[in-house]
Amino acid sequence: MNRISIFIICKNEERIINSCLKQASKLADEIIIVDSGSTDLTLNICQRYTDKIYHQEWLGFGKQKNIALENCSNEWVLSLDSDEILSDELINEIKSLRLTLTPSSSEVSLNPNGFLIARKLFIGLDEVKHGGFYPDYQLRLFRKSKGRFCQSPVHESVELKNHFGEFTKSRKGLPTLSNPLHHYAYDNLDKLEESFKKYAGLSLRKKNIRKAFTSALFTFVYKYFIRFGFLDGSLGLKLAFINSKYQFKKYF
Repeated sequence: MNRISIFIICKNEERIINSCLKQASKLADEIIIVDSGSTDLTLNICQRYTDKIYHQEWLGFGKQKNIALENCSNEWVLSLDSDEILSDELINEIKSLRLTLTPSSSEVSLNPNGFLIARKLFIGLDEVKHGGFYPDYQLRLFRKSKGRFCQSPVHESVELKNHFGEFTKSRKGLPTLSNPLHHYAYDNLDKLEESFKKYAGLSLRKKNIRKAFTSALFTFVYKYFIRFGFLDGSLGLKLAFINSKYQFKKYF
């Protein structure tokens, strides 16, 4: 059976990281933590689950996760954010999958290099069911020898080696797991808007006032009407507006 490393980057996540690690410990053969300077109880909580805790001053999401990835000792790795929780159903699915995965990177022809996992968003305890926020497929389970995170400071994603040995963000041909990852990202909408404001500042987009307006308008229409965000009531309306404002700030 294959061994799996789970790696997490964090800073001041005492709110949720115990729930994240409690579920991760049901699956992981190894848990890697890279902390960027927690001053709350985060590290105390992490020490209950692993002794592989590393400190790294903040370098941006992509670089930070690559450092965590480098410290994994197993070929198959699973990347989690500290506010993401593996459901029991997803844990059991991956456990079953482990029986079919080849442990050696030289035998990749027998399996894909990674698997997509759907992500279910919660604001507080309220599930967001519409507006394009689900299934929000993420490449999280992959071969260490074949994957890395792009160097983006925000909205980082995994790149996989193709047949030519080049890293690419293409997801073509990757299988999808049946059960979702639960994302308890924000206690409330104010926290979400605060994070989006920070992400807008990190996006490094060139100022473009015309694109700021058109992108904001398209985002609202897409999420609220085309992706049926209105079915989530006032929550759907507020989420569409916050995402629209985020797009505006990226370019303005």
